[in-house]
Amino acid sequence: MDRLLVVDDEPTVVEALIAQLAPLGVWIEGALSAEEAFPLLDSQPAVVIADYLMPGMKGDAFLVQVRQRLPHARLILLTGQAGAENVGRVVNEAGLFRYIAKPWDVEDLRLTVQQALQSYHTEWHLSERQRLSRLLLQFVEGLLACQTIEALPNFVQEWAAMLFQRRYPLSETELQVLSPPAQEAWTLFSRMVALRQAHLQLLAELENQVQERTAYLAASLQELKALSSQREAWIKIVSHDLRGPLSGLRQLAALLQGSTLPADNLKKYAQLLEKSLAEMEAYVKNLLDLTRLSQKDLVLECQPFSWEAMAQRLYALLAPQLELKQIRWQAQVPPQAQGWGDPTYATEALYNLLANAVKFTPSGGEVFFRVEAGPQFDLVEVRDTGIGMSPEEVERLWDPTRRRSRVGTAGEKGTGLGLPLARAILDQHRVTIEVNSAIGKGTTFRLTWPKP
Repeated sequence: MDRLLVVDDEPTVVEALIAQLAPLGVWIEGALSAEEAFPLLDSQPAVVIADYLMPGMKGDAFLVQVRQRLPHARLILLTGQAGAENVGRVVNEAGLFRYIAKPWDVEDLRLTVQQALQSYHTEWHLSERQRLSRLLLQFVEGLLACQTIEALPNFVQEWAAMLFQRRYPLSETELQVLSPPAQEAWTLFSRMVALRQAHLQLLAELENQVQERTAYLAASLQELKALSSQREAWIKIVSHDLRGPLSGLRQLAALLQGSTLPADNLKKYAQLLEKSLAEMEAYVKNLLDLTRLSQKDLVLECQPFSWEAMAQRLYALLAPQLELKQIRWQAQVPPQAQGWGDPTYATEALYNLLANAVKFTPSGGEVFFRVEAGPQFDLVEVRDTGIGMSPEEVERLWDPTRRRSRVGTAGEKGTGLGLPLARAILDQHRVTIEVNSAIGKGTTFRLTWPKP
């Protein structure tokens, strides 16, 4: 059973952590100080959770020492007052897995501990396989290096002593060194020498398998760390992007509560309220879709669709924006051309690309939508005569954790999720994307859209 250690100078916090983490099915021990916690490290806890501000040794210094004693343990810092400098120090010196702000969310706490345990086991299995591989290699090399039959008993006895000294599990193994008759011994030894090459070949095959498994475990560990970092980035993005609309809603609520404003003003505020709610609803929908797509949880219902009908739907969706900014729409689509994909999500992806083109094209500009049908794939082009992008902006175009929404040529605002969502949908359709853009010269998206 996995072991957890929680350290906080407040008994109620320790009791709360133990109660909230008990459903994970782990053995949990608590301590009220770093000094009280040190003896409990002998039980080899997989995860250690420590508060930052404690009397005596603080949590960051405690976790640095825990890292020295338990190099594979996953360390989590609870912080209500730790500054960025202190958190950065414990991240660098102790290899901090995560820090959690007080007061914490129970589900977030459990999810963090589950991820920490998964990361711990992945790294432990990786190091254990490497250790056993080295041990096996040493034993076989030593065994085959014996030049005489008389040397074998001494070699086996030395290895038995070493294994018992290192406390390798031999509880179900009875170790005996037998001395067979000389003729049988020489026959056995001769066969060993004759099979030397076969042993080496088998060892090489085992080593290859270990390396493959090691690479897989290392990739899994890296993926888990990347998901953890992405999750932290998402939390920061959501908290930042929702702060503005929520503040506006709070101000509108304050104006409307017990208000004696004229009917016209009330109608105006009601419209603003409805607009803010619609923007938040669209943001949350895009965020959920992007999350499901990134986790491969969204199942597409692919079928043939008409590119001509697709162009008509896209124009109908874009018409209000095109008319408002006086932008010309140019569509070139073969009448009988058919694509393959989920019509709903394909429309959403292409709309996001075109809406981005309209957003960054000034009044009087043009937006183009062109399809060139082929036997194995279709070429789809979205092009505008807008303000364009720098190479640095193109590089971070699809990453919602690095890209911030820019204001359009007419002051349009956005969530910054439209293009990443379009990319995720197109990736699900196995569509490859090429982007060409330059400042002042517009942007072109070229899509290679496969057929079944």
